[in-house]
Amino acid sequence: MTRLYQIVAIIFVAFGAFVIYLSLDLSYSADYGPGPGFFSFWLGILLILLGGIDFIGTARRPRESLPEGFIPDRPGLRRLLFISASLVAVIFLMNPLGYILTILPFSIFLLRTMGRQPWWATMIISLAGSFGTFQLFRALQVPLPVGFLGL
Repeated sequence: MTRLYQIVAIIFVAFGAFVIYLSLDLSYSADYGPGPGFFSFWLGILLILLGGIDFIGTARRPRESLPEGFIPDRPGLRRLLFISASLVAVIFLMNPLGYILTILPFSIFLLRTMGRQPWWATMIISLAGSFGTFQLFRALQVPLPVGFLGL
């Protein structure tokens, strides 16, 4: 388990360096205050710092073995595969179908098959999630794909 934590810490450090590298293409300041590169630069610094602290802290702890059940069994692997496949489907269907018509069946699928919720709860949560988040993003003026139906 210790080795796994160290690998994750190294990934955070590498991601932080990548964020800093990308932020250098953006302006650090603007006429009105911090520019678009300000937040991403300091976020990268924070990721590197926290990843380094986690790596050192993990190296100082005694070695731990993986807890039982850490590696999923066959049904767990099947659930991971279904979730991953549905996320890939969301990526490919978002532009042609739009946000609402993509997130609605995605939510129904996850809640009904993966979470095993009752139908009434699945429908209420999925409808509120797809239409509600669309309206929330619209109120925040975040453009989302509307698809061929214009929803």
